[in-house]
Amino acid sequence: MKYKIIFSDFDGTVSRSDNTVSQKVKDAVKRYVSAGGKFILATGRLFSAVRPRARELDLHGEVIVYQGGGIYDLDSGKPLCLNTIPTSRAAELLKELEKLDYCENLCYFNDECNCARPSEYVDFFCQICGVPYRSVDMPLSEYITKEGIQPVKILSLMMPEHTDEFLEYGRRAAGSGMVFTRSHKSVVEILPLGINKGAAVKRICEEYGVDRGEIIALGDSENDASMLEYAGLGIAAGNAMPALKAVADEVGVTNDEDFVAWVIEKYGEI
Repeated sequence: MKYKIIFSDFDGTVSRSDNTVSQKVKDAVKRYVSAGGKFILATGRLFSAVRPRARELDLHGEVIVYQGGGIYDLDSGKPLCLNTIPTSRAAELLKELEKLDYCENLCYFNDECNCARPSEYVDFFCQICGVPYRSVDMPLSEYITKEGIQPVKILSLMMPEHTDEFLEYGRRAAGSGMVFTRSHKSVVEILPLGINKGAAVKRICEEYGVDRGEIIALGDSENDASMLEYAGLGIAAGNAMPALKAVADEVGVTNDEDFVAWVIEKYGEI
């Protein structure tokens, strides 16, 4: 088997636009794993949100979550590694983002999605991700300071027309040390510099003694770029953001055309 591991984003890559996973994709993943390959999800989701979807694919072992901020074991439910943002650093940034009236901010900690208050943005986002959220009923900057919390990830939701403005403002407010990437046209994810899907993929490959030339990475969003660039073969879905297609080695069919099955049929069985 030329490619020993396939690392894949979930939303918009494994899943279709209606958030389902086709039987064709499930069968292809099963064939690849049965032949000796490892299929590892790499997602921005909470562990609790991706675990049920991984079970649909009958996956075991590692899963990359929080945009590379953590690696969990699917069977035990325990984190194998977990990176966090220092409380003061996170609170300082959130305080600046809370000045904006066009976005809603979320913090991931304790494997929960936390917000300052309920909103239609938060409702819609969490419904798609299949995870409940918790409202702390105060600005997140104040809450994490009060409780001494170190979040794994900060995420901001907004209408698409505001993302460019938000990215410029947020990067200026954060200064060096934090990275802002789009995982959707309306979603910006914020993590410390050096924490990304690519770094998590590298860590797993080193643990298994697998060369980067022996792996495939699949994705559809800007936040998948680091792992596509690290992998020996990085393939963007046909529905991917233009910025991801620009760094991919190849562009495949769309997620609604069973992208993952297409990849496995073309590369996973040689």
